[in-house]
Amino acid sequence: MDLCVKRKYATWYVCLLIAVVFVSASPAAAPPLSSPQVAAVMDELVATLYSGYSAEALAALDTETILEALDPIQRHTLATEYWMFDVDVPVVVSVMRHEAQETPPFWLEGQGYEKTRMTVHNELYTYEVWQKLFPAGRVGLGINGFGRHRPHYFVAVGPQDEDAAVTVTPFIPEEQVQYRVEPGASIYHDWPGLVLTEIPEALTGHILLPTIRGRAREAQIIDAFRETPHPAGDAPDMVVLTWSDEPQTTQTIQWRLAPTATEDFHVFYRQKDAADDAWQAAPSASRLLNDRNIVNDPTVRWHTATLRGLLPGTVYEYVIAEATATPEAAVAEFRTAPADNEVPVTFFWMSDTHSNTESIPLLQQAWERHPDAAFLTISGDLVGTGQERDDWDVLFANYEEFLKKRPLMPSIGNHDAIDGLGSELYRTLLHLPDNGPAHFERGQSFSLRYGNLLLISLDVTAPIAEQTDWLEATLRDSDARWKVAVFHFPPYALTQEYPDIQEEWVPVFERFDLDVALTGHVHYYMRTWPIRNGEAVECPDDGVIYLVSVASRGRVRDAEKPEYAKVFDATGMHTCQAFVVDGDTFTMYAYTETGEIFDSFTLEK
Repeated sequence: MDLCVKRKYATWYVCLLIAVVFVSASPAAAPPLSSPQVAAVMDELVATLYSGYSAEALAALDTETILEALDPIQRHTLATEYWMFDVDVPVVVSVMRHEAQETPPFWLEGQGYEKTRMTVHNELYTYEVWQKLFPAGRVGLGINGFGRHRPHYFVAVGPQDEDAAVTVTPFIPEEQVQYRVEPGASIYHDWPGLVLTEIPEALTGHILLPTIRGRAREAQIIDAFRETPHPAGDAPDMVVLTWSDEPQTTQTIQWRLAPTATEDFHVFYRQKDAADDAWQAAPSASRLLNDRNIVNDPTVRWHTATLRGLLPGTVYEYVIAEATATPEAAVAEFRTAPADNEVPVTFFWMSDTHSNTESIPLLQQAWERHPDAAFLTISGDLVGTGQERDDWDVLFANYEEFLKKRPLMPSIGNHDAIDGLGSELYRTLLHLPDNGPAHFERGQSFSLRYGNLLLISLDVTAPIAEQTDWLEATLRDSDARWKVAVFHFPPYALTQEYPDIQEEWVPVFERFDLDVALTGHVHYYMRTWPIRNGEAVECPDDGVIYLVSVASRGRVRDAEKPEYAKVFDATGMHTCQAFVVDGDTFTMYAYTETGEIFDSFTLEK
């Protein structure tokens, strides 16, 4: 191996977020925002619209038409029960509305708010200030509007008597972070780095109540109705394999049915080519998933079954069939992880698939060349809008043949939990391991041991620092020869936007000899030199290699290769990577949609 030559590059800045409650560039833990009262009204409204409006009329809805469809009680609920809190003294409530929002919230003038001459600014947006006086007691605010507009309004509360102190007690949301109105204060849980830059003197020191940018979708009706190209039926479909437990002896299988399906379905499985009477049956648990804005398939039943007691390194075949049926033939097969850690392992990696069909030939080409691949990982942004179930329908249809035979073991991207609305649908559709940080939900962050490979999936949409101790313990306690992390935001990229990842996780990666980090988000291809202590080095043993890729066609950028990059392409190149772990070697092949190898490297230990 050549003599290691260090290549120094400029270290990037550390952002200082001046706020009352926290100092961090990572996503804050947003409180539960849903208003049950508003949800009930929206359910009633959608039902009314479905019964009385054509598809064309639904697509043409505007605020005036929607208001006409509401009765006075419903309208009052949407005007006053979306965001509620109690105050202990008379106050002035300021609603900061994004000035680019085409239609102001309908309730501002109707509830007696007055538009002032004041404005509030951050580095991207300008907000109008609307104000109203309230006595001590309950304050109720309305929806952001019937569109999807982001950024959402936020709120400030100050005393009418300058000498009084105000206590704000949240009601809906039940928990709220509170800041003070001052430069540097954060206004969005899902983008804490976007802070106030200019504020009127009259608002300085008032209590600031932040929100999340995407909360408007709680009441979205305009441009909200969609059709899935893959509606559910009475036969199981959308079969997806994951591992939710130890991959040597278990296999998790998920699928969906229309809610009208009357039959009970089980997974029937057996070792491949076993006798016809060797079938075993595994029942499933299920839950209804409802997306009221999918006009042709609003509700499906999602099933999950985990097969246990399997033999390591064994091929099984299975079929999902009626519980009372006698299976005639298998429809797919899977292989459990080997008991012998020295058995070679191949796995695939893509990033930012966004349920885009451009990624289909990438996976096909890689699979043709590596038919023994054990699983696929995707480093976030699997879909464009993680709360819209039809987007997942498209993703699962794109990879239908692969996903019923090989598990998907991804990490969460910002689009999978878009605008702070959370990753609940992601975690429901993908039943992943529950071995992450103690207070995290199943599947947010997890580790997977497969042969001599340790894969660690990290959630960049959750607070970064809250995962560091778990990450350190997972790496420290593993005797795997090869260690790989998969997460969405790259700590090294053209623009250095994630100092918290570099501060929290990168030192842990280096201290416990992580080999490769798989990232995405920026939509171009890059492979760094091994990096250690902020320096690029030539010896892989001395640093961590950071990879960035994109599986839907990337962005074309006019950018020079960064000094820390060994391979860089910003021409729109999109790839699927195959990794072959074989004893003391770890090899990557980056395949294009025609099957050509765009980039490759081999590490040795």
